Amino acid sequence: MKQGCSKIFRASLREGWPMYLLATVALLAGLAFGGWGAHHLDGQKTVQLSEYLEMFVSQAGSISIDRPLAVKNAITNNLFFIGMVYLLGLTVVGAPVILALLFARGFSLGFTLGFLTRQGNGEGILLALTSVLPQNILLLPAIFMACVAALSFSWLLIKRFHDSRMPVCPGLMGYHLLILIVACIAAAAGLVEAFVTPQLIKAAAAILAK
Repeated sequence: MKQGCSKIFRASLREGWPMYLLATVALLAGLAFGGWGAHHLDGQKTVQLSEYLEMFVSQAGSISIDRPLAVKNAITNNLFFIGMVYLLGLTVVGAPVILALLFARGFSLGFTLGFLTRQGNGEGILLALTSVLPQNILLLPAIFMACVAALSFSWLLIKRFHDSRMPVCPGLMGYHLLILIVACIAAAAGLVEAFVTPQLIKAAAAILAK
């Protein structure tokens, strides 16, 4: 039963290529605007952020991490975002908000990467590689797929509104299954953020301190 529903929903995803296109445009637009914003900060804000970054790097090696709390916060934040996308996908009016959330996530990531890579001598690039990329290797694709799935199911509900004979249950089961898989990936990204990323940051800080 689950395999059948999953096949049906995957077929609806393939047919819903406009949803992939919308999600891709929203994410890339967020990344682009975030990077543009980071490179066009006024001088005072740039100095403040640079000072904060230097202070963070100087203290990163000695920071004590509450690992259980870090795991809880990272996983909770990731699952909360996926949960919002999931609930919005169950409505016929959630598509614009889903795209806005995807844009905001892209903007945040683009701004962070843009600002870090502005730092000279490769220091920012090293920090970007160690502090931002590890968890986002898992999290960003998971968020993208959740948004595409939510947009596709929301579109299915809109079509169902105009054609009451269109079946919804198979798509709903497939939607639930895909969101469950995405949630597991997002939780794994939280573990990476809590266990792997801090160690990489400490290693990067030690390199930069030499």
